[in-house]
Amino acid sequence: MPKGNLVVRLSDMTGALAKDRVKLEFRPVQGSPGAGGELMEVSINGPVGELTITGIHCQTGFGTLYEVRAETPHYRRYAFLQNILEKKTNKASDDVEFWVKPGDVKDIKAPAFDTLPKVVRDMCINATMIRDKEEDKDLLNLTGSALYKALGPMRKACLLNIVTKAGDKKTAAACLSEFRGLMISRQDRCFAFVTTELVGLLNNSSLFTSANNALHDPPPGFEKSTLGSFKSRDPHANLQVTFLREVQTNRLAADIDIDESSGIKHGFEVIKNAVLSHRTNPYLIREFLNAADFEGHSLSPDYQFVF
Repeated sequence: MPKGNLVVRLSDMTGALAKDRVKLEFRPVQGSPGAGGELMEVSINGPVGELTITGIHCQTGFGTLYEVRAETPHYRRYAFLQNILEKKTNKASDDVEFWVKPGDVKDIKAPAFDTLPKVVRDMCINATMIRDKEEDKDLLNLTGSALYKALGPMRKACLLNIVTKAGDKKTAAACLSEFRGLMISRQDRCFAFVTTELVGLLNNSSLFTSANNALHDPPPGFEKSTLGSFKSRDPHANLQVTFLREVQTNRLAADIDIDESSGIKHGFEVIKNAVLSHRTNPYLIREFLNAADFEGHSLSPDYQFVF
């Protein structure tokens, strides 16, 4: 029976090699496109990057169309369609880019406080943490490295996501430079004082557009500013800055978060907005940031998952 080969590259969303065991399943597509094919499974221990699978059954001439499914622990299944031609090493129609299963993440390996960009360190050093919800209580009266340490994995991941995105010149006009002391830090957003220059920066930048601020309720002592809300124009991983005003002092602050998107096609799947009735998961946001520039990884936050 005629056979062909397939060469495929596998990685996580940071571009790192798949570290654990990887299983690939080849399923002939039903009907004539799958004629000449046979169900086939291949498993290999990681780390693995570029993989060549040999001896895949196919029909002569037009070849055989397969659904290829790839799996590895702690990550979502990835699937794509692949036509296999005989006597040929076929290049995969899609690279396998594994998206994390957020619930499998137990911790993150994050940069030390002293290695953070100065503006981020200053956000922590000059923090005035307030309590809006019960989850904010444990951060009261903390500043600097003690605050950073107390954030824990999810809140720390969210902060690192936000400062990475906000520091990017090409997609967010490097607006991070106008962020000041933190007030609230959560798994899906942060509140911070900001400069008045940030208003003009976002208003005059072609990278941002005005946005709805209806779902952004201010914490106690603050009210929504008439300056409104701005969102970056990306197809996904949008940075949104919603201006607030401290009632007593008139100081300018902002509610800052990153949205996913309405969806991004990824290996037969649409990674849907994780908010729905739940809160945004920062580990999924990291994957969206990487997807925005998978080749250059310019938006990849500086932390790794621990399972």
